[in-house]
Amino acid sequence: MRKAISLKALLPAVVTAIAAGPAAPALAAPSPAPQPVEFERAGSAPGEAAARASRVASIVRTGRHFNLVGLSWRGAGASGLSLRVHAAGAWGRWTKVPVSPDHAPDIGAREQGSGARFSDPVWAGEADGVQYSLRARGRVRGLRLHFIDTKGTATTAARGRRAIASAARPVVPSPGAPPIFTRAEWGGAQCPPRAVPQYGQVNLALVHHTVTANSYSPADSAAIVRGICLYHRNSNGWNDIGYNFLVDKYGQIFEGRAGGVEAAVVGAQAQGYNAQSTGIANLGTFSTAGQTPAGLDALARLLGWKLGLHGVPPTGTVQVTSTGGSLNRYPAVATVTLNRISGHRDGDATACPGDGLYAQLPHLRQMVIPGPPLATTVVTLPVSSIRIDYGSKARVDATLTGPSSAPLAGQPVDAQLLGRSGAWKTLTRLTTDGAGAVSTRLRFAYNHAVRMRFAGAPGLLAAQSKPLTVGVRPKVTAGLGPSAAAAIPPGSRVLVRAGVRPAKRVALLLVYRLSAGGTKRRVGRKLVRVRAGKARASFRFARAGSYKVRIATLPDARNIGARSAPIALTVR
Repeated sequence: MRKAISLKALLPAVVTAIAAGPAAPALAAPSPAPQPVEFERAGSAPGEAAARASRVASIVRTGRHFNLVGLSWRGAGASGLSLRVHAAGAWGRWTKVPVSPDHAPDIGAREQGSGARFSDPVWAGEADGVQYSLRARGRVRGLRLHFIDTKGTATTAARGRRAIASAARPVVPSPGAPPIFTRAEWGGAQCPPRAVPQYGQVNLALVHHTVTANSYSPADSAAIVRGICLYHRNSNGWNDIGYNFLVDKYGQIFEGRAGGVEAAVVGAQAQGYNAQSTGIANLGTFSTAGQTPAGLDALARLLGWKLGLHGVPPTGTVQVTSTGGSLNRYPAVATVTLNRISGHRDGDATACPGDGLYAQLPHLRQMVIPGPPLATTVVTLPVSSIRIDYGSKARVDATLTGPSSAPLAGQPVDAQLLGRSGAWKTLTRLTTDGAGAVSTRLRFAYNHAVRMRFAGAPGLLAAQSKPLTVGVRPKVTAGLGPSAAAAIPPGSRVLVRAGVRPAKRVALLLVYRLSAGGTKRRVGRKLVRVRAGKARASFRFARAGSYKVRIATLPDARNIGARSAPIALTVR
């Protein structure tokens, strides 16, 4: 898979030495992530700079540092892109950048991106300018350059404030797993998912490369992962980073797309196969050189654990159904036979993961140590979403079953909450009854995604339910001011007081006039400011008649919408 491309000159001798050298040195864990800086600049495109131009070359000096850059545009005419960056007072070498990236969500998936065309993200190290050359066969419009600083070095002041913090350490998510840097550790909170994760199946693993610099340091890896995530989310318009995992040449493993490292999270790493696979990206360019011994060892340990969780052996083939797409080698509904550990090029029209790494896949399959055969388990929730009122509790029920759908009694099941960074956090541990059932009541102030997870047991695979979306309806109360009467004369202005929990910034005053037949027509809609959970609004009733008044809150990122009980008024 072609992804973030290095603009640094690769030294073949150094690359060869890395690939063939001894075991990697002690790993340098990523420091707590600095706040990223993202900005854009408009660019010139063929057809915009000149009436008959087929190529445009332009220099953009940003005035601040960036670590990653990519381009987006409208129209299908772009056919060639090269760029170089300005760093340390000098221009680097030109690098060819793919203009038709070979990674995307599945056709028909809920995430389809921004609709624009985009280049791969380009890792630039520490740069303050970029020069690009774009060739086009047709019209290209709306060209934008997207810059991301993930190392806290965008401005001189930021570089001066940057300090080396105590290093994080990778965690072991479950027995048998290799150490993995979680999203929280590499800065995933700065790249929160747009939507609740979707889940499919893991029938095979697809291996990718990101085409980043092979000369990066261990401490750079987290910044590269952050940059790719922010570009995939904010520039491509995807829900999250496309990969499920990322591995660097030092053997460091990073959690990718949010949703749980054990789960069958649907990524955007291989169009047509995302819901049937897990995707592992290797940080580096492996078009000629292969992955390092440390990187291969990390791949083998990660694959042995991940495939074992889903009952998939590391060798042999599996048949999957293509869902099609312009990047796919096979049409929709075609039955495709793939190795259980395949390269991205086996399913999609791409050179990924590079000739060097692709040649190592047969050896990699033999390196993977399969776990013992485990019985399949399933965690089932009766519903996919529920709504509750603020202050009340959501009842969450689940059932754990094993082979032949037999209930599993006396087993621990965790009720988990999806956090902002995309990691699942355990709220409470439950034990299944004789029917394999668990039930709990959870109080929330805001919308959340919840799941039930079984961590596995001797002879039993781990399992987790699909997410349950809990929508929380704010508590909205409304009453008339102290001077209001049940019946008021026409032309009177009436004060309405309201309470909103949890507090919002604004609410709506809604006024309806009732007809003799009982139907109602809205005659007033007024935006009201809420302060400390309280609001005041007034409305002038010009005509005689029967009215109902409500205070409402609109749905937002934190809560669903809500309305107060109606207040009846008579004007006569």
